[in-house]
Amino acid sequence: MDAAIIIAIIALVGSILSAAATVFLPPLLQSRSEASKTLASYREPLLAAAYELQARLHNILCNEFVEKYLVGDKADKQDAALQSTLYVFAQFFGWREAIRRDVQLLRFATEEETREVARLLRDITETFLSEDYGPQFMIWRVEQRGFGEAMIVTADSRLGCLGYASFIEHADRLEQWLTPIERDLRSIGDDGRRRLTRLQNLLLELVTKLDENHTRYPFTMNAA
Repeated sequence: MDAAIIIAIIALVGSILSAAATVFLPPLLQSRSEASKTLASYREPLLAAAYELQARLHNILCNEFVEKYLVGDKADKQDAALQSTLYVFAQFFGWREAIRRDVQLLRFATEEETREVARLLRDITETFLSEDYGPQFMIWRVEQRGFGEAMIVTADSRLGCLGYASFIEHADRLEQWLTPIERDLRSIGDDGRRRLTRLQNLLLELVTKLDENHTRYPFTMNAA
């Protein structure tokens, strides 16, 4: 083949690759940057929600929380024990839905931390809806989203989540999601415990990933 033709072909291929990079690379880099920024903005509330839910699940599974406070003789603490437990479930779903609404591109991000957080959130969602653990604490994907939507509030164009006092005040409109969790808590069986154990382990992984330097929770946390 004539050298001039070869040079022309190489130049053409180079031009095509350059044009493709100009068109496709900036949006890709922007998507990655936006995913990281979104994760950063939600890091603290998601970390707090994951920590509080896993801590309560650990108490349920390892420290007889249900036996002592929900069905036991500590009558003066039963209402607070129940409402606070329901709240940590609701709070997690609220922040999970806020993230889902605010950024769909987490699933396309390539940064290791962002991908790992996205994986853990996906695994938590799948554990709630899985049939492998029987009917207790089974919450389908659309129910998780609906639960989360009911917890979301907007302030200054930013998504947030109901605080505990507001949750208590508006508990009646959350009844359809809260009632099954309350029922399962009061009659928790072996399959329900297996699901909660898997959830606690995943949530603990999420906390560890979001707080890798142990600055927010500088103490040992145990898997159930």
